[in-house]
Amino acid sequence: MPDHAAVRLVADTRLRGVAGPLPVRTYWPEATRTAPMLVFLPADGIERADALCRAVCSGAGMVVLCVSYRKPLWPDGQCDAILATEWAADHARELNADPDRLLLAGEGVGAELATAVASHARERGWPPLVHLTIGELLDHAHDR
Repeated sequence: MPDHAAVRLVADTRLRGVAGPLPVRTYWPEATRTAPMLVFLPADGIERADALCRAVCSGAGMVVLCVSYRKPLWPDGQCDAILATEWAADHARELNADPDRLLLAGEGVGAELATAVASHARERGWPPLVHLTIGELLDHAHDR
């Protein structure tokens, strides 16, 4: 895993969710140029995904928004994942990220949510959204 120093900033915030605050953690790469943005839906919460999010942020040079979602996954978690992805698209520029390079990935049950969000996006005609598996995401971070 890359050194923690390769991540410029990490911030915990809460989005306005439909059932109350929705915790998210944002990671910024060292480079200050506008970067792609990844919305990441972890299997076991944002704390347990910290090392992975840092590795992707520093290795791939991406802004990473790690989302904590509610259980049960359907419909609560799906609603949270859609809300967070919409928020990321709407606020990408404020986060020094490129809204035209928005990626979505998940791990474990988060991967199921990512697939549901990608389908939702296609059905509603959202701008293109790149949906990655965790393996593709790690390969991208490693290859960079």
